[in-house]
Amino acid sequence: MKFKKLGMVAALVVSAVALTACGTDNKAQFIKDNAELAKASTQKFNLKMDNLKVIASGDAKSYVPIINGYLSSVEFSGKSMTDGKNAQVTMDVSLAGQEIPLEVVTKDTDAYVKLETLKPVLDMYLQSSGAGVASMGLDMTKIKGKYLDLTAISEENAKETEAVSSLDVKDAKKALDKAYNSLDKTDFSKDGSAITMTLSGDQLAKFIKTYLSALPEKSKESFDDLLKDKDFDKELPKVIKALSITTDSKNKTSNVVVKFTGKEVEGYGLDGQISYKTTYSNGKVTVKIPAKGNLIKTTEELTGLISNSVQAN
Repeated sequence: MKFKKLGMVAALVVSAVALTACGTDNKAQFIKDNAELAKASTQKFNLKMDNLKVIASGDAKSYVPIINGYLSSVEFSGKSMTDGKNAQVTMDVSLAGQEIPLEVVTKDTDAYVKLETLKPVLDMYLQSSGAGVASMGLDMTKIKGKYLDLTAISEENAKETEAVSSLDVKDAKKALDKAYNSLDKTDFSKDGSAITMTLSGDQLAKFIKTYLSALPEKSKESFDDLLKDKDFDKELPKVIKALSITTDSKNKTSNVVVKFTGKEVEGYGLDGQISYKTTYSNGKVTVKIPAKGNLIKTTEELTGLISNSVQAN
């Protein structure tokens, strides 16, 4: 199993959990509640690295204190909105005492990042890219209104992302139906209006393998090496101790917690946990898709735009 695949797999499965519905027991009610909450026009979220630490051996061990110094300060907060067709995500990324804003607009499987919101990142890049560059800044008038076409950039640099991004919602639902069938009703518990699904690392490995195996052939391509890995069921529990997702339909909230084991796999490991809390609400939302003339579709075009926007302070 490739350790770098774990983050992508976990994100894919957790985001897909809210796509299936029907039933009355805790298991079926959990699925139904998630599907209903997923229809909300606005979702406010907050992701925290709860005492998350990287563990490493060998040459990578010397970098661990630096990485963990940054990890302790990482937090994502913001909201996503949808008008039923298009969606927009605005968030603040907290890192080492700095707030980095980000805005992404999506239409179908296409995603666009507003370049203006990347100014802090671009400024840091300029300041660290060579002698004398620290005295330079960006002329934002040349970048204003421009969006980076993530789909086009991904296709230019990593063809394998296409299979995942093109996954149809109906296909995801069918795959989840089969994955949920692999779980027992005892994996779901209820406390008032809140229902929690709790899976051990072993159960999560089975759930993920079942879900990915049920995807259309095109969507399986990005996970082909994982699906053929006979040790996946043994390796994932070494990294992830447990996953719990609590959904409260009455208070319109959900909380995802991933707990890590602190054990190494291929020289790396994670300890602590990640928590992702969401609050759902409904209201009128309008999402504006950027005009084609404002889209940056290649890395060459992006590099040229940034170079032409550099100015002396």
